[in-house]
Parts: sequence; C-alpha cells; structure tokens
Amino acid sequence: MPQTRRPKLSAIKTILLAAQPLVGGQAVMEGVMMRSPNSFAVAVRRRNGNIVVREDAWRSLSERFTFLKWPLLRGATMLIESMYNGISALNFSAAQMMEDENPEEAKKIEKDNSGFALVLSLVMGFALAILLFKGLPHGLAWGLGMFLGANGESALPIDSVGFHLVDGTIKLGIFISYILLISRMEDVKRLFMYHGAEHMAVHTWEAKEPLDVAHCDPKSTAHPRCGTSLILLVIAVSVFVFAAIFPLIPTPDMHPWLQALFTFAIKIPLMLPVAGLAYEAQRLAAKNPDTFWVRAIIAPGMMMQRLTTRRPDKDQQEVALTALRKAIWREQQVTDKGGSLKVRSRQLETFDNFDHVRQQVA
Repeated sequence: MPQTRRPKLSAIKTILLAAQPLVGGQAVMEGVMMRSPNSFAVAVRRRNGNIVVREDAWRSLSERFTFLKWPLLRGATMLIESMYNGISALNFSAAQMMEDENPEEAKKIEKDNSGFALVLSLVMGFALAILLFKGLPHGLAWGLGMFLGANGESALPIDSVGFHLVDGTIKLGIFISYILLISRMEDVKRLFMYHGAEHMAVHTWEAKEPLDVAHCDPKSTAHPRCGTSLILLVIAVSVFVFAAIFPLIPTPDMHPWLQALFTFAIKIPLMLPVAGLAYEAQRLAAKNPDTFWVRAIIAPGMMMQRLTTRRPDKDQQEVALTALRKAIWREQQVTDKGGSLKVRSRQLETFDNFDHVRQQVA
C-alpha cells in the first residue's frame, strides 16, 4: 500500500510545534529589529511602501565563552549585546530613510555600521548613559546632602541608605523626564508606535498564533520583558545593592568631593552585577507573570510602558511581523541543519508588501 505523503509544514509552523526560541526586539526608525537565539533581523518600511529586511546569523558572546551564561554575568552580557545590536539596527534604518533623498549619505551611514565605528558608538553610548544616569544623580544627591548638612558634614552620608534612596529617586526622575521630553517629538511618537508593534508581534509569537495582523492586532502593547521595565528594575536593584555594599567599603580620608568621586568610580564596575540581578529578576517574573508578587514587581514597568509605547497601525504591525518572521526563518534553517548554523550569509531583501512577505517567508 503506497504511503501517503505528508504535506510539508511551513518554517514557522514547524518551529511552533517544537520548543519556542526566545525572541525580543527593539523599535528603530520606521522599523523593528528582532533577535532570536541565532538570528538578527531588521525590517524597515521605505517611503515607497516597500519593506526592506536585513537578516544575519547571530552568535552571542555567551556561546563563545560559556562562563558568560552564569547568573549575573549573562545579564551584563545581554545589556552590552542589546546596545550593540540596537545601534547597528538604528544605523541601518537611518540609511534606509536616507536612500531616496541622499544615496551617498546612506552609503556612508551603512559603511559606518560595522567594525570600529560601531564599537566607538557603543563606547560613547555607554559613557553618555553613565554620565546622565549615574554621574548626575550621584552628584545631585551628594550636593543635596552637603547643602542640608552642617559644619562640612553631609546630611546624606554616602554609606547611608538615605543617600542611595535619594540617588535612585533622582535617577528615576531624570529617566521619566527624558522620556516625557522626547515623546513630544513626532519622530519619537512613531518610534513608540513601532515599539508597541514589536511587543504585539512577540505576544503573537508567544501565544503560538499565526504571525499575521489579524492575530497581532488584539495584543497588548506592553510586555514584561521590555527594556523599559528592565531599566526600572536596574534602578530599584541598584538602591539595594549600593546600600548593602558601601557601608562595607573603607572610604579614604579625603576632601568630601573627592570621596564623592571615589564612590562614583566604585559604582561603575558594580553596574554589571546590578544589571545581572535585574535581568535575573525580570526573567523570573516573565516565567511566572500571573502570581501576585510578580504582578506587583512588574506593575511599575508595565505602567511605564504607557509612555514608551503607542498603539501601532496595520502597516507598522506588518513591519514588526516581517522582522519576526525573518528571525524565525533563521531558526528553522538551524533546525533543518541539525543544530549547526550553516546559513551564515547576510540576507538583504526587499518586499513589495506584507502579502509578498507571507509568500516568501512562510
């Protein structure tokens, strides 16, 4: 009796039947970046309506150096890789936006989107973040303590819990003020819409539903693994970590402002375990989202996402779903090759519309 030939499953359906890889992303200019364990995909909507996708193989540092998978270290690794990927994706999207108006400038942006220029952008981004969200709050908390103190003594000693509570409150205030300020810009409003589309697409994937607008549109624009929520967790964790550690650190006998600089310098390397602890807390919360204590922990971050996400339109959801489909395409290639990352060449494709995407990336 002849065997009945089973119809071949699409790449996405095959992945859905297997263990789902973890997927996360980021909004970029008129587009979305998605990253899965083996893929780095960016989809951008051009002014003519086409969707341009750049997809490449991704191999995390933790795959090359297994000790980076250890708790605490993996959070810091994720933070560095996310910044690197985010800058790369933003540069790609900027080049696509410039392509129609100034092709030469677009080529220059794309040329700078690799190697030393990208690493330099990463270093500068870290330096700016440290100054704005670490140095400024630390300095303001120290200055407030000296202003409220007497006889050259601070009312908020750096080894006190009060200092770090004030430091964290100022840090939170700066972060919220920064978000409120940039959210008034039209380009940022659209960026926040793509941020919402990215979350909705990930929700659709995690619900094991077809990756189309019909299933994506009802989803929430907030997600417990969002970077916004992680930042709030980092601020909260830093208060506890610094309050616990600084009383144990001997402070040299020096001028008060030199002591402030000394303690600030100590905070910089402590950012790594702080980020690691926050990351582990977020991962744990994402696995148990329905318990009372988890809902209490993630509630501030979910509320904060009301500022950093907006309801996207159909076109923006299509772009997010395109990036996600392409990232999952890579995962299927890896599965088909028995776990070996054989498809290494960078994929740069242009699709006329989302129907074209669905036909080519099924």
